[in-house]
Amino acid sequence: MIFDLRHKSGLGIKLDTSKPQLTFESGINSSQPGIRTLAEMREVLLDKTISVPADLYYMYRDVYKINDLAKLKENKLRYDITMIKPDMLGAELMKTAGHYHPGSFGELYEVVNGKCLCMLQRPNTADHMIIEEVIVVEARAGEKIVIPPGFGHILINPGPEYLVTSNWVSSEFKSEYDLYKLAGGAAYFVIKSKGGIEFKANPYFKKNATLTMLKPSPRIDKFGLKVDKPIYPLVTEDASKLGFLNRPLDFDYKDVFVK
Repeated sequence: MIFDLRHKSGLGIKLDTSKPQLTFESGINSSQPGIRTLAEMREVLLDKTISVPADLYYMYRDVYKINDLAKLKENKLRYDITMIKPDMLGAELMKTAGHYHPGSFGELYEVVNGKCLCMLQRPNTADHMIIEEVIVVEARAGEKIVIPPGFGHILINPGPEYLVTSNWVSSEFKSEYDLYKLAGGAAYFVIKSKGGIEFKANPYFKKNATLTMLKPSPRIDKFGLKVDKPIYPLVTEDASKLGFLNRPLDFDYKDVFVK
């Protein structure tokens, strides 16, 4: 089945679930996606003995309209798209590997298709085995997730659709995966149960925070964010709204989530 994602993404993109793949209209820079395989993910899974699925999710890096390249370089920005299968990892819901950000860099996500659980965790600055805060953000297509400074995160696909997310990050940014690998996963594993889903604490951590369930703010004017308004056009309409990605400590983040 083919889904047109133009309305949610602001770009000429289609999702072909039969391949699976994303296709881009002419005038958009794109390349073959990086594919995260089970072999690469095994370290961060609850059940490290599973043998399927072979491929978990697909990462399209440096997507942009060719005519916008100068704007992206001028503002030190990069736009990526991730496509996550609606599958299971044993008892676990399908998820990304998880990463932290160097320094104080944040990130901005948009759900383009499907539903998303984003688990954010903030470790103690002196001891990564102590998790000070865990937030799970539930988001649907059209909603935005701001990753504040100091938080690592994973994306989880609760299904039943393909989860497609886009994100803006600083082009000076490089994801750091090592601490998630060392811990054998995030602060909690999200598993399917008869009642829906449940959260199983990761025993690696000597102190783990209690989960807080939140939702994205429907509107964050200082960042130019509004439900169902795509984030890609911000780079040409008002790139200053994305300034928090390169100057994260100049902003406050108390209003990015709601109960």
